[in-house]
Amino acid sequence: MSKFIRVIKQSAREFSEDDMTTYAAAVSYQVFFSLFPFIIFLLALLGFLNLQSVFDSLLSEAEAVMPQDTFQTVEGIIGEIQDQASGGIMSFGVVVALWSSSSAVRMTMHAMNVAYGVEDRPVWKKLPLSILYAVLLAATIITSAVLVFMGPQLLESIFQVVGLGSVANLFLTLWAWLRIPVAVLLIMLTVALVYYLFPNYQQPFRVITPGAVIAVLVWVAASLAFSWYVSNFASYSATYGAVASVIVLLLYFFISAAILLFGAEINAETYREVAVEDDVAEDQETATKS
Repeated sequence: MSKFIRVIKQSAREFSEDDMTTYAAAVSYQVFFSLFPFIIFLLALLGFLNLQSVFDSLLSEAEAVMPQDTFQTVEGIIGEIQDQASGGIMSFGVVVALWSSSSAVRMTMHAMNVAYGVEDRPVWKKLPLSILYAVLLAATIITSAVLVFMGPQLLESIFQVVGLGSVANLFLTLWAWLRIPVAVLLIMLTVALVYYLFPNYQQPFRVITPGAVIAVLVWVAASLAFSWYVSNFASYSATYGAVASVIVLLLYFFISAAILLFGAEINAETYREVAVEDDVAEDQETATKS
């Protein structure tokens, strides 16, 4: 426990010294800029795959954690996009989403390299990797959403075909309890991929890392707490007027980005602790042999 507390304290110190709040602000702006082009791309893809119900389920889940005013703004913009959707708009949305998402990825990569204390990749390598990682993250998010929201329906259809209707009913009952933990584990997998791929640092891939676990749990708690605070106490509309929902959304992205980067600091500090322990063990082994 003392080691864990030491790592958290050192990570908090490094978070401040590395000026991660500035990087979190930059990442949150890039994510905000890429959000609606990504929604256009997602609508086009899910429409092509006839999975519109997945998007509707994602919206209903987002409503549970996002402040109500912000959710209504996002929902209204999505409705306008759907009403005005055309092939040209969707194609343009895909291009803009890919470029803006890759910009957000590049900024996150740079911030995590700062956390790990390593240099950035050269531009010729960083640019294509950021595009590849943006596509990979989008595919991971879509696949996870399909598994969470469409998986039970697909399995129920299979069970009905093979004559196991009772098993299907039991599975659906269990899924009502397991859906949230499975969703959290899938988010944790996505965050673990980010921590593994983004830094220019050789490290073994582990789904369960201290940074990923703490970041996801803190993010879920912070999302619920922020939604409750905005809904019950904050009056951003009195201060910012018509742009209050945009300000709240940006603030939510900033909090999320800061938590993600703090998790990276925890992982970086954990690997430093392991490296120091390995060096000490190696020195002791060498001294014993001599």
